[in-house]
Amino acid sequence: MANDRAETGKRIRDFRIQNHMTQAQFAENLDVSTNFISEIETGKKGVSLEMLHRLHQQYHLSADYLLFGRECTAPFEYTLSEFLSSLSAEDIPVVIEYLEATLKLKKIEKKETLRNRTL
Repeated sequence: MANDRAETGKRIRDFRIQNHMTQAQFAENLDVSTNFISEIETGKKGVSLEMLHRLHQQYHLSADYLLFGRECTAPFEYTLSEFLSSLSAEDIPVVIEYLEATLKLKKIEKKETLRNRTL
């Protein structure tokens, strides 16, 4: 199952509309330009790992849903091994890249928290 920018953009647009937000409001919440949101929603631009992280942090949207349209199930219903075995060869590098970026962001956040405590 390959990622399709247009489908990802449509899922983001549908989420925004269902939550009664304009592109300007959505963009402001994510600290990006309205034009950038428009380009994502129309599939002209893809969603970066940083944007996936922001969408997850701000709205609890899963990368699995945004990128591939798969609803996440509760952990007790869907084990990690089942999830990994369901991935196609094309999905695996995307998941690895997302996980590495998420870990990197967590490390940065932890360092900033520690630095702010010492100030």
